[in-house]
Amino acid sequence: MKLTFLGSSILVAAAVAACSSSSSSTSDVDPAATVRHRSDITPVTRVEDALPGVFIPAFRDCRAPLAGETATSPDGKVCTNVSIAGATEPGKYFPSYASCEIVLTQRPYYGQKPKTEPTAPNDPRLSDAAYMAEVEWAKKEVAATGCTCCHDVKAAPRGAAKWDISASGIWLDTVSNEGLALFAGLADSSVLGAYPADQNHGFDREAVGLPSTDPARMKKLVVGELARRGVSEADARKVKPFGGPIYEASTKVPGACGSGEGVDPQGNVIWKGGGARYVYVLEAGSKNPGVPPNLDRPMGTVWKLDVLPSAAPVDAGFRYGTTPDGSYQDTPAEGLAPALVKGRTYTLHVLRDMGLPMTSCTFVYGEPLNTAEPPPPPPAPASAAFGKDCTDSKECEAPASYCAMMPGKTTGYCTVTGCKEDPSVCPQGSSCFDVSAFQPGAPSICTKP
Repeated sequence: MKLTFLGSSILVAAAVAACSSSSSSTSDVDPAATVRHRSDITPVTRVEDALPGVFIPAFRDCRAPLAGETATSPDGKVCTNVSIAGATEPGKYFPSYASCEIVLTQRPYYGQKPKTEPTAPNDPRLSDAAYMAEVEWAKKEVAATGCTCCHDVKAAPRGAAKWDISASGIWLDTVSNEGLALFAGLADSSVLGAYPADQNHGFDREAVGLPSTDPARMKKLVVGELARRGVSEADARKVKPFGGPIYEASTKVPGACGSGEGVDPQGNVIWKGGGARYVYVLEAGSKNPGVPPNLDRPMGTVWKLDVLPSAAPVDAGFRYGTTPDGSYQDTPAEGLAPALVKGRTYTLHVLRDMGLPMTSCTFVYGEPLNTAEPPPPPPAPASAAFGKDCTDSKECEAPASYCAMMPGKTTGYCTVTGCKEDPSVCPQGSSCFDVSAFQPGAPSICTKP
């Protein structure tokens, strides 16, 4: 289904006049303007309808149950949150009711064999019927969630990522100690997002890191496995928070906007670094936006603009509260953007795509934007090879000798590595992404503008 706009809301001047004051604030939007809202667009539900490598937001997929299965809803359909944080009905297999292709656009995925030892054929646990029943129950819990798309060799397109619920023997043996700490909720993984259990077929990820309809039962099983390995709960709690660059972005305190960034006195939204897919204006002091389904609209969000997965990113310079071609106003869900108050400090937060921030800085509305230019960074090595299409690193030339490939794609681009250690290696306009946060042993790379 090609993504299309279904309609628009024509907003009248009287509605704006009632909530703004020309002496202290401005709507910055023509009161007769056409603004697209979330309710005006059809969500992307197929990978082929989105641009390559673009994050596809979650949606709810309702379909008839498979032969031999039944649905719990009154209309006889099985409804599933098509999200890496989503779940289908307990006892059902997530890939049978949702697209793993969509899910794999929402988080970096790489097939990687576990570093742990496989279950020995003579392991006494294999003969413990009660224990094996618990292991099988936990496997079925995972199988009903979006985790399956990356962690079940039967569903993952390039192999399971580090742990595999279809592994022979005891599948928990494929999980690292750090992974078990996440499963049990002893290590913080909250930045990865979660649905409320009552909106996710009872699957809870607040008490434990692995979504479960019975968190206490899941925690008991996993903590027991940690103890068998000699890992105490106290040691498990020392595991650093999960999320890599997502976690780092969540804790970074925005500084003052640099030269030519912010919302200028005329209401133009300006940033540097190229096109964006998500643009926020937040009250100063708000939490940094995170990932959906529960962290992408933090309290204090004044206005949020999203770009459709099928559309090109928006460029800086458009008016606050408007919706350039291919975009729509996510927040507020109705009406015009709230008036910005002159003299008040706000935060501008701009993402290249979900989880990839370009700008997060504070500005005082109504004041001219900062014009002080920061000292230029050392020039990066010039390379005609940077950005060249590739299918393998052998096709790339130094210094852009690494083929960076988006999850699920067969073609990538040549780029430079080592930017985490030395940011100056990245060509102008590119940014640094640490792939090792998701694929241990992988380098940090310069992303294309």
